[in-house]
Amino acid sequence: MSETKKKPNSDSDTFALWLKPENEVYDALKRIIDSLSDTYGAPRFDPHITVAGNITKPAEAVEKTVLEVAAQSEPMTLYLTETDYRDTLYQSLFVHTASNDALLALRERCLSGLRLEHKPYMPHISLLYKKLETAEKDRIIEQVGSRFDFVFSPDKLYMMRTTGPPDQWEEVMYASLNN
Repeated sequence: MSETKKKPNSDSDTFALWLKPENEVYDALKRIIDSLSDTYGAPRFDPHITVAGNITKPAEAVEKTVLEVAAQSEPMTLYLTETDYRDTLYQSLFVHTASNDALLALRERCLSGLRLEHKPYMPHISLLYKKLETAEKDRIIEQVGSRFDFVFSPDKLYMMRTTGPPDQWEEVMYASLNN
């Protein structure tokens, strides 16, 4: 199954392909993201794992790839692990996703289908998009927890328009992973 939310596309649109947790895991992560966003004046966003990002291909080509890849991919079980941070905006504070062959195969199919460069990959779910000092990130981890032992099984591949800041990102369409 797929669902499309049509909006005129621009030649300068950027897209990303996401997996999202569902139900209680989504709700718990969304509460944390929203709380941290409010506290630190940062943008709100949906909890997600980026499978492929910074895609500047035509929307129709991306949508076609999403449909093809989803039909070849099965839902998977993903495990969140430790909380961590980097010095980049979109990895400012996040939770690692345990290595998973099905997730890596899904990413490989997406990159190959879109003819994108294969770069190192660290699957994760971001909790905050904000440049902060290391000491502040350590304080946040003490507050939210150093581990997230959440398990979820995403069953859809989402195509997101990620042109502009995070508060302007929007879902273009999704396709159900082959059951």
